[in-house]
Amino acid sequence: MANKNNGLVKSYKEIQEMEMEGGARIRWLITHKDGAPTFSMRYISIDKGKETPAHSHDYEHEIFVLHGKGEVTIGNEKKDLEDGKFIYIPPTIFHKIHANEDMTVICVVPIKAAKQLLGD
Repeated sequence: MANKNNGLVKSYKEIQEMEMEGGARIRWLITHKDGAPTFSMRYISIDKGKETPAHSHDYEHEIFVLHGKGEVTIGNEKKDLEDGKFIYIPPTIFHKIHANEDMTVICVVPIKAAKQLLGD
């Protein structure tokens, strides 16, 4: 566990990767377990032809495309994605990301998401 009073510096490679429904893989980089009070940061890898789960939830999140190409579905709309694009997904809106080539993204969500999915 990180020192909750002095911050944290690590490599994403130190964080366990977990497979998601649809074939994407996720690493929870920063969570409440590291002492973060407000936001969690996630590193998501999506291989060509794979996707994140199609879902919605009661919190927003923001995503930045580091590498790759694909498309995001937000509600009934599809938008193309590529390096440098970013996404805002409001609460309760159905969404998923599909990779047309290998992709990596950074996703920021509220701490409550990490607590729901990872436990206290």
